Amino acid sequence: MNIVYIHGAGATPDSFNYLDAHLPHHDRIFLSYNSEDGFAPNLQAMLARLNGIDDIFFIAHSLGGIYALHLADRLGDAVKGVVTLATPFGGCDAAPIIQLFKPCQLYRDIGPHSPPIASGQRIEVTVPWLAVVTTAGRSHLINEPNDGVVTAKSMRQRQGVTFVEVETGHHEILMRRQTVEIIQARLEWMMRNAGMEAC
Repeated sequence: MNIVYIHGAGATPDSFNYLDAHLPHHDRIFLSYNSEDGFAPNLQAMLARLNGIDDIFFIAHSLGGIYALHLADRLGDAVKGVVTLATPFGGCDAAPIIQLFKPCQLYRDIGPHSPPIASGQRIEVTVPWLAVVTTAGRSHLINEPNDGVVTAKSMRQRQGVTFVEVETGHHEILMRRQTVEIIQARLEWMMRNAGMEAC
């Protein structure tokens, strides 16, 4: 199994240091991107990096989960499973307003009607997918239940996935033993169903 990590906006692959150190050994690929380069160019670079790689299992945080959605759609049978953490599948309702005061590519890419979010809603999930919804933390900019960054409603705006709630904040999910256990259980389940030997 090739674990492919995709970090969130403004982060780096180092955000997965805790999870990677505590998960069983697998071949690992860390995809990196700069949100200001734009979603489409980043996606193309990721596709090129994964060209020819099979048995992919994505672990993606926040915006990384939107990339994982589009990658899984394009890579087809090469992808065996996905775990997303605090991913805003429905986008960020505040992004168009924030964009007025702080223009940047990230806010253009994560609005509810932006191309990555809108086209992602039309993608049919065809692989086992577990979406972790984070429920602790509060942002004074968001009136709905949220994890300090993303609304629970946006994290749940996805068909064809299994949801599990974890009472932690948007970034803290990456440093929780519970997250390791969730991912490890999912990997073991995937390998049993695929008839693969656990590492």
